Amino acid sequence: MQKKPTYEELEQRVKYLEQEAARRKKGEEALRENGKNLDVLLAELAAKNAEIESFVYMVFHDLKTPIVTIEGFVGVLYEDFGRILPEDGKKCLRHISEATRKMELLISDLLKLSRIERVRGKKGELPLAKLVKSALKSVQLQVKAREIAVNVQENLPVVYGRKKRLTQVIENLLTNAVKYIGEDNHNPRIDIGVQEQDGRKVFFVRDNGIGIEEKQFDKIFEIFQRLPSAKRIAEGTGIGLTIVKRTIENHGGKIWLMSRTGKGSTFYFTLEGKEA
Repeated sequence: MQKKPTYEELEQRVKYLEQEAARRKKGEEALRENGKNLDVLLAELAAKNAEIESFVYMVFHDLKTPIVTIEGFVGVLYEDFGRILPEDGKKCLRHISEATRKMELLISDLLKLSRIERVRGKKGELPLAKLVKSALKSVQLQVKAREIAVNVQENLPVVYGRKKRLTQVIENLLTNAVKYIGEDNHNPRIDIGVQEQDGRKVFFVRDNGIGIEEKQFDKIFEIFQRLPSAKRIAEGTGIGLTIVKRTIENHGGKIWLMSRTGKGSTFYFTLEGKEA
């Protein structure tokens, strides 16, 4: 029976595949910049990138089955033997349940990441207000529990893109804001809106949480990268903002942030206009 990879082995494998894909992409860009007519080689590179993406998707999709099985048997043990299990046994089951839950979260985020390039979907005109409303539903319990004031700008514009992907972007940014709003924040607040910069619409999600050091601005968008302060405050996979960045870029836009430690963070992003 083939041994299932450990969490550490899985993380190392994904990092390797990410680095390999990045190297191939740089090679492709270099060839194009040099003006070399190497269509065959470029086609091979594209095929290899597609192969890597398919492999990643297959691995993480297949890993969901044993996770569900483990969770099921843990539930059976609690139901059938919970009354006679000693406290140490119950503690072990809790550890197993917690570990499988974290693994399930990781696999879910990795599948979302792999789908960005695999599943394109049709673009269309989308009212941003409806996307925000949908995303807010996913975090409403956390928002209510922390008594966070959420302010959504009125008359948000129509955007152009893929509904599911852009809703995921807003949802991830909101989840990030809620996580790092700060335990000692007596007036927690999240603002969602749009403003004009250099003649184009720039969307933002702003919080008044713990903030981020400037030297970490680029790092937080890298896969599996979580800041030390973030690790102490909230659980996460280090993939959420990677998904946001990839999705925004896949929509022809850019994402950046402004932040000060202890003063909160604002994530800005742009989207391409409707295609001709």
